[in-house]
Amino acid sequence: MSLRWYVRPRIVALKSDTSVLDAARAIEHNNIGAVVVQDRGTVVGIVTDRDLAIRALGRGLDARKTTVGEVMTAGVVSLAPTDTQASAIRLMQKRNIRRIPLIERGRFVGMVTLDDLLLDEAAPIDRLAAIVEAQIGEGGPASTDRSPARRRSAARAEATYRRLVNQLRADTGLDNDGAAETALGIVLDSLVRRLTPGEAEDLIAQLPSLLQPALYALPLGPDKLITRETIEQELVQQLGVEPSQAAKLLAATGALIAQTVSAGQMEDVRSQLPESLRDVFLEAPVAAAS
Repeated sequence: MSLRWYVRPRIVALKSDTSVLDAARAIEHNNIGAVVVQDRGTVVGIVTDRDLAIRALGRGLDARKTTVGEVMTAGVVSLAPTDTQASAIRLMQKRNIRRIPLIERGRFVGMVTLDDLLLDEAAPIDRLAAIVEAQIGEGGPASTDRSPARRRSAARAEATYRRLVNQLRADTGLDNDGAAETALGIVLDSLVRRLTPGEAEDLIAQLPSLLQPALYALPLGPDKLITRETIEQELVQQLGVEPSQAAKLLAATGALIAQTVSAGQMEDVRSQLPESLRDVFLEAPVAAAS
């Protein structure tokens, strides 16, 4: 989904010479957590309620005399309304932020926040939770792999992934997890590379988080050399199965992927596929391969 949903007819932007006191009032009156700082029509920074509390009041600065330009975060990254929710999530993870201004033709037209993405269920909860954990970590003890929150998040991610692998084994009759993971990887890699970059990002964002890093690293598509036949051939080569079983594996894996993401997302995916591949990714029961 594009970020155009987050364009607003009325937005709050302040000049860099606005006082911290006026900025705090603007945040309170508009019931928001941050305001964009804009000079001569150009976004130059962002100031949050946390910035005002820590960088101004926490340092004993005079709220009437201190300007937002002195306490704001400069060098703000932005996106366009035509960018996707998946792009926003990736940028939030990469830059450890939770608010991104939207710029269109050089103008500030809206803001996408982590709260928006959570409410809109734009990605699996464990992926969005990782951004929240990183933000909490900035204001508290350093986050480690041994922290309770990190362990819970990792455990949820592993459990989600294992459920998917176990379901694929049950659907296909494959002997072990390794074979199921190989089949899933072949089909997902091929599917992602067959899509346009934006659609691929939207799809990846709805998949279990443990699958996402490798899929995001794939070459950008669409690779139109990928067909039903090429995917089945790779299954034959890597799993050592007969062509007839490869066809069943592809059908079962495609059906499971369709069950894993939203119906709307899968419909968008199918619209970019050749006819021979569209019926592979339908949410329907598939008989176990023999």
